[in-house]
Amino acid sequence: MRERYTSASDMHSDNRVTGCGLRVASSKYNNYILTIVLTMILILTAFLQLSSAELIDRVVAFIDDEAITLTDFMQYIEKAKKSAPGLSEEEAINALINRKLLLREAKRIRLRGKSDDELIKEYIDIKVRVFIKISPEEIERFYNENRERFGKTPIDDVRDDIERVLREREVNKHLKKLIKRLREKSYIKINLTPS
Repeated sequence: MRERYTSASDMHSDNRVTGCGLRVASSKYNNYILTIVLTMILILTAFLQLSSAELIDRVVAFIDDEAITLTDFMQYIEKAKKSAPGLSEEEAINALINRKLLLREAKRIRLRGKSDDELIKEYIDIKVRVFIKISPEEIERFYNENRERFGKTPIDDVRDDIERVLREREVNKHLKKLIKRLREKSYIKINLTPS
């Protein structure tokens, strides 16, 4: 029988027979080490990605499960300040929330429009404006209470203007009540920090 000699370098390789005939279980050990190393690399990579992550946008308010980002808010306030220059950030965020509530309701009843503004207007027309009637007595009372404003202009010449003013007042009054109900039904959280 031929004797087999094993060198020291052969003892470190996988599945070699030792002098006493036992197999070295180095493959399991190597797999274990490899698994640990790969896990550490994955953890390190994830940590580096998290530490280098940058804030893309901040949430300034929530309406139920919908977030209003700082970018959305800044775009809205920039546009709103053109028509209302003295608008504060608090007034603007509340106006944006009201707008989103009305828009959500318009979509809920499946209204369609070319723009969000059109949808909101249609929703207000259907839910509020259609129910407001201004009587001739109300028009006359307003005319008489504001006689100095109209001067010598006869009531018939300003009747339509007065009716429009009174109708808008009533629409605004009813719209405030509607928005109050919508806000009460919703979870609203404002995270806006004043600038």
